[in-house]
Amino acid sequence: MRHKKLHLLIGIICLGCNVASAQLFIDQATFTIQSGATVTVQGDVTSNTDILGTGKVILKGTANQNINLGGFTVPNLEIDNASNVTLTGNAKIGSSLQFTNGKIFLGANNLTLTTAATTTGAGTSKFVETNGNGQLLKELTANATAFEMPVGVGSAYRPAFVTTSGTYSSANVGIKVLAGSHPNKPTSISDFVAAYWPVTRTGITGTLTVAGQYTDPTDVTGTESNLRGYFYNGSEWSSASGTNDAALNRVGAPVAANGTVYGMDKFIYVKAKAILQGAFNTVTGVMSDALRSAIAPSNFSVIPLTDPYRTTPYNVNFTHVNNPINESASASVFADQASTDNNIVDWVFVELRNNIVSPGNLVLQTRSALLTRTGNIVDVDGINPITFNNTVNGNYTVAIRHRNHLGISANPATNLYAGAEARVASPLLDLTTATSGQIYQNPAPTAGVGYIVLAGKNAMWGGNANMNSTIRWNPSQSDKDFILASPLILNGVSSTVLSNVYNVGDVNFDRRVRWNPSNSDKDYILGSVLSAVSSTIRSQSLPN
Repeated sequence: MRHKKLHLLIGIICLGCNVASAQLFIDQATFTIQSGATVTVQGDVTSNTDILGTGKVILKGTANQNINLGGFTVPNLEIDNASNVTLTGNAKIGSSLQFTNGKIFLGANNLTLTTAATTTGAGTSKFVETNGNGQLLKELTANATAFEMPVGVGSAYRPAFVTTSGTYSSANVGIKVLAGSHPNKPTSISDFVAAYWPVTRTGITGTLTVAGQYTDPTDVTGTESNLRGYFYNGSEWSSASGTNDAALNRVGAPVAANGTVYGMDKFIYVKAKAILQGAFNTVTGVMSDALRSAIAPSNFSVIPLTDPYRTTPYNVNFTHVNNPINESASASVFADQASTDNNIVDWVFVELRNNIVSPGNLVLQTRSALLTRTGNIVDVDGINPITFNNTVNGNYTVAIRHRNHLGISANPATNLYAGAEARVASPLLDLTTATSGQIYQNPAPTAGVGYIVLAGKNAMWGGNANMNSTIRWNPSQSDKDFILASPLILNGVSSTVLSNVYNVGDVNFDRRVRWNPSNSDKDYILGSVLSAVSSTIRSQSLPN
């Protein structure tokens, strides 16, 4: 005889009661909480079906409570548990989510607010914490205006506000908030917040803007008024239509696709290349990195970890403009890199200037940066292009200077740099291959005036030991005499040899300073820089 298995559905209706229960477990049952009724639960809640009605479930335990609705709906949910609630399966809020005490930890699960759902009571230590891959989702069937998504981290309430306009098809917005500065923010940004908001958008045809609310002042590094809303699409930043409401402590940006909303100062990237004559090897076609790693047993870097242009003796001739941050790199940046082309040669001094030809070409901001063997000028991480902070997109003159080389500059009449926020798509200012007319020269333009061409590449004149605007053999202001006489270098003793040093007198970049042959620095100046003509003077050409 064949048997049939029968499933019995049990209908449970809570009319007006306030039921205290250690645990609420609903298994294929119809569970209805009628209007005005509440079900107070002190243990876990598990359901594999929608909870019906317009009443409320209150989670009011004294220890952490787990809630697993298997993606189904609870009409109204109140969190009143200082020990918090953990979502162990997806859940949906039909009408209201109220915070009285405690948080909801999402972990790997999503909590969805339906189109009609509202939230109340969120604040310090009372919110949804997106501590895993899960999101707080808001379903949309109509436009939303600054809808508050109650997310936070730790005890800090950092909500996101969602505004949309358009049409909707199975649409939702997903929000998370994470603590700390954005892992892909530019290396040397000066003003930023310690929180960011990953966003997903689904089924929205139209616009979506998200504003994240930070905690002031604890979340702010730098100057709050400099902050601007940014959107990161996974490879590039954009501040287009970004906002900053310092009164409400909110930064916002349009969200065109899945990405992240963040707050930092308005910046531009500069990607540039330059070559130092003193370090350049015409046979290999790249610069020596001997200052970073010499032949054993002296294979240690003599390059300082922090910006040398802020310290003696360089700070007399190099003055930073609109850059209060002392650039600093980790020791690992000066270690062997996976590609030897990326090994660091030295620090350089970069000037961002206006686009006026001359006179009137002014330095707007400066940066100290690192130079790789192939001439790439990179930030203190040794990888990324350098940034100029609180700077708008536009056309700029870029000049490169070095502690014992003459500076070189793009010609503001023909070779302006289009500064923008795009890290990948930004243009490259390659002064090593620029034409004579693209490099500023006075007088000129004539190849070899203001720079030297080595193995087909433009290079900055080396041998400027006294850090002025000329390189010369004969007095006065002779660079060779400065090497011998200066207390900073040989202090008048011609037999002295300084080894394993970072010194302005080491003009040939062999990490030594010596007066007597062989490989003396004075002979390098005469032979390589002045073409063995003692009366020759090399002059720096920078716009003024």
